[in-house]
Amino acid sequence: MNAPQVVPLYAPRVAPLDGRIGRLSLFAKLLRNPLRVLPAAVYDEPIVLGGRAGRELCWITEASLIKTVLLDKHDLFRRTPITQRILEPLLGKGVLTADGADWKWQRQTAAPVFRHNDLLSFVPTIVEAAEQLLADWRQRGEAPRNVDGDMSLVTFDVISHTLLPSGGAHMAPLIARSNVDYQKPLGWRMAYANLRLPAWMPHPGKLRMHFAQQRLRAAVAAIVAERRAGAAKDDLLQRLLNAKHPETGAAMSDDLLIDNLLTFFLAGHETTAKALTWTLYLLARAPYWQHRILEEVRQVAGQGRIQSDHIDKLAVTTQVLKESMRLYPPAPIMSRQASVDAELGGVPIKAGTQIIIPIYAIQRHRRHWPDPDRFDPTRFAPENEAKIPRYHYMPFGAGPRICIGMAFAMIEAVAILATLVRAASFATPPNHAPEPVSRVTLQPAGGMRLSVRMR
Repeated sequence: MNAPQVVPLYAPRVAPLDGRIGRLSLFAKLLRNPLRVLPAAVYDEPIVLGGRAGRELCWITEASLIKTVLLDKHDLFRRTPITQRILEPLLGKGVLTADGADWKWQRQTAAPVFRHNDLLSFVPTIVEAAEQLLADWRQRGEAPRNVDGDMSLVTFDVISHTLLPSGGAHMAPLIARSNVDYQKPLGWRMAYANLRLPAWMPHPGKLRMHFAQQRLRAAVAAIVAERRAGAAKDDLLQRLLNAKHPETGAAMSDDLLIDNLLTFFLAGHETTAKALTWTLYLLARAPYWQHRILEEVRQVAGQGRIQSDHIDKLAVTTQVLKESMRLYPPAPIMSRQASVDAELGGVPIKAGTQIIIPIYAIQRHRRHWPDPDRFDPTRFAPENEAKIPRYHYMPFGAGPRICIGMAFAMIEAVAILATLVRAASFATPPNHAPEPVSRVTLQPAGGMRLSVRMR
């Protein structure tokens, strides 16, 4: 088969905010998609100042400024009340939402589970989950698929058979249904928080969010209770159960265990699912890169399944994933708050100023990336990747709070993508250009329907 020709592909982007808008228009844009309120200047400038709802704002996009906030002076720039208001109702005081010493001991407890060499032993389980999805695709025929939902199911299957206990066959559909019920109205909570509206105010879907939160926490509580009553196992839950606070010697309470398990269940599969969803979308529009991955997988693995020792050899597959996460970072925005008066790049920053690190804009910044909206995986060929400043590409965050599951996510995504592309080809329906929407993770508006044809 002749290789497809390279055709330049420009990934759809979110139009920035150009000029000032009224409070109602701002609310509407925040509700629909917070990326729509990023000022146009953040795609060009190193630092941009502004204000919203009586709050000082500062967007930073230059590597040295980001390094100052996330690493060098991270103790001066704490997580924002907005982030806590959005995440704490579901995730409580777990490793994603805790600060200071509480965060540190939880992080240190979980870290040993994520050693790279140990994670490679999970590759057969990861590939098995991808093969089960392929079997489902074969059975259902070539009708268009919502691959966004498919990627969520396969990555949940992976995490519940590797790092965390599954809690039985009911857990995956429960997580999927409850996650939709929780995330669908999340835009209201995000808009309310950004505009400092009271948390008690009603909004569409608020009751559904509440019941979804209760279902999720109850399901995870049952897993904790089952483990306490049963035999010990070597997994992340057991490490959390065995952990003792370094100062008090106390074990984690059931509530804190639930907080952390929910964090790892949701963050541990949702971000990888979104990375794969957007990658399949880009590949569906770029047959040349589908072909490159297919040829690489055949050369590395032959007719057999992807194995642990294949992962580091799948260079093109990895480059495609990294470029996809540049254009569509799974977590598109980070934020911090200045706890004291400070200075960034010579600009005075008042205590209380919200520091926004717009990863989506940083990774499409016109001064950081040539032709920034073009899909070009060669940016991450070794000789080119070495030239990328550390804080201009950070799909997993950066600094001490960099995603603890980064290595696991990359191994999982490479193994799944290679397995899927070898067995199936992907195409987009006509005029399909989904808008990336910030909902903690980067969601495709309306899902991601692709045509899937088995090879």
